[in-house]
Amino acid sequence: MVAGMALLLANKGYGQPSQHFDVAVIRPSQVAMDAGTSFRLFEGGRLKITNEPVRLLIRLAFRLQDTQIVGGPAWIETDRYDIEAKTGSPEKIRPDQVGALMQSLLAERFNLRFRRETREMTASALVAARGGPKLKQSAEGEASGANTSGGPHKSQLIATATTMEVLAGYVGNRLNRIVVDKTGLKDSYDFTLDWAPDEAPDSLVPPLITALREQLGLRLEAQKVPVEVLVIEGIARPSDN
Repeated sequence: MVAGMALLLANKGYGQPSQHFDVAVIRPSQVAMDAGTSFRLFEGGRLKITNEPVRLLIRLAFRLQDTQIVGGPAWIETDRYDIEAKTGSPEKIRPDQVGALMQSLLAERFNLRFRRETREMTASALVAARGGPKLKQSAEGEASGANTSGGPHKSQLIATATTMEVLAGYVGNRLNRIVVDKTGLKDSYDFTLDWAPDEAPDSLVPPLITALREQLGLRLEAQKVPVEVLVIEGIARPSDN
């Protein structure tokens, strides 16, 4: 999710967020690459990530899409990790804490060094399709999350309490382009999205762009915009637990 996912907008009305994990266990994933991924937040300040590449961790940390991450070794896409971490706080990690926590983890355990630049890029705007969105607003207090799974003929995203900003990032990463949220929808939503990879023309489900329109009532519109990118200057495989 983010693949989820760079994941969620900040919530308001809380105290000072935690900036680092007290404990983090990082292991190479034993799950098959196509078995799906997950990102979960739990009570007791716990976070659990399954079968995710480091590139996804960078996206989460800095709220970026793939095309906004420049440079870095090939293994940040091919090596996958399972991560279990705790903040030391009894409260559940809030969505607005995720970025700072992941930035700290990347700096401390992966020795990430980077710089920022602004570049002109072709982007797509996520907007409402004719007839309007087909989305279910999430219940108050519902836990946010996203599970992805995929195979040669079908991919699926099951999302709960997810914003359109997050969905735009997810779609952008799948299409390898910048996608920005221009829907004007500020709430969080529950939805399931099923689509076929481009290389599976005989699938019973539609390609991603068509699935967005038919299943969620959303479409993409081309634009050119200045985009901030993160240039990786150094990164290492994680230090021992």
